[in-house]
Amino acid sequence: MKYLTILLSLFTFMSCGNSKDAKAMENSNQIMAQIPGTYQVTSIEKNDASSNNLTLQFDNITKTVSGFSGCNRFTGNYKLDGNSITLGPLASTRMACKGSENTIEQKMLQALSQVNVIRFENQELILSNNDLELLKATKYFEDKIAIENNYVIEYTAQTRGFYNHYIFENGSLSIQKDRTTFPVIKTCSQEDINILIREVEAIDLEKLKTLKAPTEKRFVDAAAIAVLKVTYQGETYQTPEFDNGEPNTYISSLVTSLLGLAEKQ
Repeated sequence: MKYLTILLSLFTFMSCGNSKDAKAMENSNQIMAQIPGTYQVTSIEKNDASSNNLTLQFDNITKTVSGFSGCNRFTGNYKLDGNSITLGPLASTRMACKGSENTIEQKMLQALSQVNVIRFENQELILSNNDLELLKATKYFEDKIAIENNYVIEYTAQTRGFYNHYIFENGSLSIQKDRTTFPVIKTCSQEDINILIREVEAIDLEKLKTLKAPTEKRFVDAAAIAVLKVTYQGETYQTPEFDNGEPNTYISSLVTSLLGLAEKQ
């Protein structure tokens, strides 16, 4: 009888363990199925961040997370284990950040570095540190954005000895890094196309010509002269000249995404 009791207790313990493992596996599979895609960050530590155009993008195939953090783009790995998630280490581009964009970027990257729990609630992604909510985001559900005969986004940066020219059009990016060479054409992923189209759609194109350059290094040959041009429905909208890598805050997200895509392998 004594041995039977021990065996029953052991069986019960093992059953509970298997049940917990099965539940954790089920949670992990559900999250893994939900997580791929692009999200707009709506709050950081419960403070509204919806106007900053912050994004998160999860790729389930490569297990990478990337996005726009307010001034720069970042990328890194993620690992799921049930409801637990580990992000990073994250690497960022190095565009100079000033004022509010620098503050929001620091807050977002700090929040991401502390995340260890993931959950979905009312179709929202919530990232937490244990019970402390750090970041909330809403998923973009569109499967495809029409790209034919839509936007042409062009970025040029040049000095006497430096030349970069990028043109995004119809889902492809033309990359030319030398005046004497032919452009290289890169076919963009649907995720990258969606990001660029969303960002250019968020801009009032008429406002481009009024944007003031935040720095003036180009006047003393300390920076290349840059220009952003967008063509839409036969009309062309162009910024005044600005320092390469330091655009006006109003277009920094779009410029960062475009330059990041040009460097993406």
